[in-house]
Amino acid sequence: MGNFLHNLGAKMFTAKWWAVGGWFVLLVLLGVLALNFMQPISNSISIPGTKAQHTLDRYESLFPDSSARSGRVVFESPSGKTLNDFTQPINSLAEGIGKVDGVDGVITYLQNPSAISEDKTIGYFTVQLSAPEGTPDESTIEGVEQKVASFRTETGVTTEIGGELVNTVPGQILGVHEIGGVVLALVVLVVTLGSLVAAGLPIITALITVGVSMAGLFALSPFIDLGSTTPVLAVMLGLAVGIDYSLFIVNRYRTFVKEGYELKEAAAKAIATAGNAVLFAAATVVIALASLAVVQIPFMTTMGLAAAATVALAAIVAVTLVPAFLGIVGMRVFNRKARKQVEKRQKTHKIKHEVVDQHTIWYRLGAALLRFRKTILLVAVGLVVLIALPAPQLRLGLPTDETAAKDSSAYKAYELINEGFGPGYNGPLLVLVEGLPAVSDVDRDAVRQQIVEQYLQQMASQGVPSLEALPPEQRQAAAEQLDAQVEQYAPFYQTQLVANKIAEVKGVKVAQPAQTEENGTVGVIQVVPTTGPSDEATKDLVLYLRDAKNLESLTGNKDVTLGVTGTTAIQIDINDKLAEALPIYLAVVIGLSFLLLMVAFRSILVPLKATLGFLLSVFAMFGALVAVFQWGWFGIAEAPGPIV
Repeated sequence: MGNFLHNLGAKMFTAKWWAVGGWFVLLVLLGVLALNFMQPISNSISIPGTKAQHTLDRYESLFPDSSARSGRVVFESPSGKTLNDFTQPINSLAEGIGKVDGVDGVITYLQNPSAISEDKTIGYFTVQLSAPEGTPDESTIEGVEQKVASFRTETGVTTEIGGELVNTVPGQILGVHEIGGVVLALVVLVVTLGSLVAAGLPIITALITVGVSMAGLFALSPFIDLGSTTPVLAVMLGLAVGIDYSLFIVNRYRTFVKEGYELKEAAAKAIATAGNAVLFAAATVVIALASLAVVQIPFMTTMGLAAAATVALAAIVAVTLVPAFLGIVGMRVFNRKARKQVEKRQKTHKIKHEVVDQHTIWYRLGAALLRFRKTILLVAVGLVVLIALPAPQLRLGLPTDETAAKDSSAYKAYELINEGFGPGYNGPLLVLVEGLPAVSDVDRDAVRQQIVEQYLQQMASQGVPSLEALPPEQRQAAAEQLDAQVEQYAPFYQTQLVANKIAEVKGVKVAQPAQTEENGTVGVIQVVPTTGPSDEATKDLVLYLRDAKNLESLTGNKDVTLGVTGTTAIQIDINDKLAEALPIYLAVVIGLSFLLLMVAFRSILVPLKATLGFLLSVFAMFGALVAVFQWGWFGIAEAPGPIV
């Protein structure tokens, strides 16, 4: 490997313009392909093989004209007033939102009386979204936001937007933060290396890495499911390792030139030594990222493979493009003062190996660490264990309104729903019931009896004792109306019986039929828990409804099946899948990395030390993650909550 890389470095140094031109042509070619074939990125998350995903897929196949995607517009009336005082403008808002492209319909609290609080001060609309790709178009979200903003200004009613009407797709792949990071890195490199050229080379190669990887990724977007986080992760890693790998080689090149090697030989030796380390380092990262495929969650697989490809590309760019750039800039990797000293050394044609300066703070620190190595080791391991202590408290979760930033509309909408209706309304469960008995005459008679009783009560309140007391024409019209209502509600009868049983379960606030199909044999029940989406009690409710032991008591029929989906159900399934895959993932990553390091170092001790260090750093990372981003220590996290 060393000989191959030595020859490669020498060839790239000599054929510098061909190497640079080749990468430039590749970048342009992939850029053209990306512009012509790029598909919109999506924020949808599919977890095949899980119960919640199976239920969701089944629901969409049984009810193709209905969408499980929805958002909410939540209202709170000004102090001293109720929402009834704003009926006309609220109705106009509903009509306006209904006309926005991508909106299938708007269910107001006038149509659904349970969507307004008892004191009439808080209410909400359910906005049904088509969202065939799993997430609404940005134009749909913006259209609803504009309608809501105008309404809010005109009426003074507190109006917030939540659910899938909130755009959680990253707006920029290479944004202000990434650009700021690159500028900061450039400043640090200039100060460290003392040369703008030397500092600029790692930045340029990192940007080329990111450019080629992003162009290639978007060129492939028609053939892969490209999630919103995939290119963001690839860009961050591409910038990080692109700078790191190139800097390693540039620094080694500078050392060899200082020792007296001619420029071409210095470049070749730098690639043979530092380049060799870069390739092995990249290989370990590629293994870790590509192994995310073991988890068998599509969006994580795509993220891992895209990021792995970017890291691999960064290593290839480093060992091919960096020596070419070195061939172009030559001695300009040094500042003027250092350049004169190096040129003087070059003229002697004598190789004088650099001696480590024993007066630097780094040398003295290294010496102290070695002198007190046992004490330092105990203290360091103790510190790492201390940082890792919160790790077992890790809670995984997907972004929801509950975990949004406190000043966001999504969080405010969540809090209003919580205040007006209870926490369970922020995470209703969708229960799909299949295998119900078809609608029978007995069912119709039961429904007819209920409808007639309600109708007679209504007539009695108006002073009419019975149907026979009505004039013949009104009696005929009433009979026809009753028949129509029986036909409308009879298919819901069996679903309603199951809903009544579910309503009796501990932790259920409301259970009501929402849809039915296939002559009443399939039904959908919306279940509102008494607790919030992330509460343990809600998770217990999901597990209870899924438990086969409880099926007969809930449905009265062994042939009936229940499927549960919704935010909490999806989260339970993701956690179970990750917990199941994590040991396998770690075994693959640790095992392959250990073998790779054995090949690289021809040693057992070095790979063992590296593996133990990896595990310690991973546990410490999880501990810090929990403390800072889940518990909110130090106030760094904008919205502390479950870790995505």
